[in-house]
Amino acid sequence: MPLDNAIAHQGVHLVILHHGLWGNIGHVRFIAEQFKQRLGDRILVYRAQANESGFTYDGVDVCGQRLVQEIYNVIKVIEDGGNIEEMKGQKSKWQKGNAKAKKAPFNDLEAEATSTTTKVTQLSYLGYSLGGLIGRFAIGILEIDGFFDPVEQGGRGIEPMYFVTMATPHLGTRQPSRSRWSRAFNYLCARMLSRTGEQLQLVDDYIGGKPILLVMSEPSSVFVRALTRFKRRSVYCNIRNDRSVPFWTASFSDADPFKDLNSMEIQYNSGYSSLIESFEQQDLDDVARRKREREEALKSASLKVRIAHRLKAIPWKKYAIFGLFGPFLLPIWLVVVSSTISVQGLNSRRRIRPIIRFNEELQRMRDETVIMRISTIADHSETSATRQEGQPEEDEDQPRDRHYEDPTIQSIVHVHSVPQDTQTDSSVTLITPPEPSGSPIKGTKPASLSYPHLKTIRQLSLLPVQIEMSKNLNQLKWRKNIIHIEALNAHASIVVRESRFSHHGGVAAVQHAVDMFKDDGEDE
Repeated sequence: MPLDNAIAHQGVHLVILHHGLWGNIGHVRFIAEQFKQRLGDRILVYRAQANESGFTYDGVDVCGQRLVQEIYNVIKVIEDGGNIEEMKGQKSKWQKGNAKAKKAPFNDLEAEATSTTTKVTQLSYLGYSLGGLIGRFAIGILEIDGFFDPVEQGGRGIEPMYFVTMATPHLGTRQPSRSRWSRAFNYLCARMLSRTGEQLQLVDDYIGGKPILLVMSEPSSVFVRALTRFKRRSVYCNIRNDRSVPFWTASFSDADPFKDLNSMEIQYNSGYSSLIESFEQQDLDDVARRKREREEALKSASLKVRIAHRLKAIPWKKYAIFGLFGPFLLPIWLVVVSSTISVQGLNSRRRIRPIIRFNEELQRMRDETVIMRISTIADHSETSATRQEGQPEEDEDQPRDRHYEDPTIQSIVHVHSVPQDTQTDSSVTLITPPEPSGSPIKGTKPASLSYPHLKTIRQLSLLPVQIEMSKNLNQLKWRKNIIHIEALNAHASIVVRESRFSHHGGVAAVQHAVDMFKDDGEDE
């Protein structure tokens, strides 16, 4: 879009929108339109296009590098007084040439920017689904580049403002359930979706046997350091009808308290209909009593009333759709989808082979991560030695520093299911609650540490690596926005991905995310 006189003589707040897996810029069109309608020219919105469609198979790291190159090009166009709408169709330049992509030095950008009155001074990011993970990797590259550092220190001097994800699988997509469907999904996802599938299933080896999503969550990593730069970090997560990104991974929690909505007392926001403002578990004895009363009242009712009640409880809309079209369209759909995914997956593996082998930028990211790990281990060893030499032992009555110990000094995390009789020590709340005393009864799941006030909520059977990622990410302060959308596909509706997914709950979620940008306050 062209810059008009309203912003041509002041700093520009640039917001990058990114789609999800298999996505394109059309999937975040509604969000861009809401920015324009609700904020006008206060913010300049750009929909990233370098990772459209099958290019999202190439891996979070490769996609993140493409996004960084695109961000640099967008800024250059803006500060040259150009029209970023004219950049459509240029994505092939980043998709084909990303292995040798070069970024303009900061001093060159500064020299070019001085010839105009337009300058990008603030950056925000909103990623949908996989786009949230791509953004987390991309800001790590920008952090190493000094993108957010002051100009006086040789940086670009751009202020990081908001980092937002909507229905993003922060803990991966590996299903905790041991059902046949979950096992089949986990198996196929890791093999058919190329490197991205491996990374989402946590079976990749990024550094030292650890998956990339774990490395990106480690407190000492450049990725977390970049996240801390942003004034506000916010996530949006569906509680129902999102079969792609369930609540627990979108909110990086160890449990899902919304499985039984009848047992929850929920308060919704008056201005945004799908936003849950507060929730509390009802007294279970009272819930059971009311259920018995309803059943007894139904038994004493007339036959006509009982039949009407049973008919009302049947989800006719779902049955009608699958009953009428399923037998004919489902087999065709499965063949088309599986064939497309397989072809795109094979194309991705062929495409990324030289990229991974010869990409200096990605190797630099790994080297930087290793250096930071070694530095953290050295600092930890030095601190431990100092304590042993000159400090008394910690008094058990004194509060302990529960900051999570750096994962680099621990054993490599292998991907396997958490045994049901094993208590995992994880904290996935903003403030780490005290660990429960004792061990859980054998055969039962440990109590949730994400929701300690809900006594009957138990931990999901997450992998150790997922528990660790959850613990790491929750050391940062986040605004977790819980969304309830009663639609067949809440994953698509939460961003109104297409007009057919338009739902008032999704519209409310998008409007809440956009309106957040009106607030210049920060969360930390």
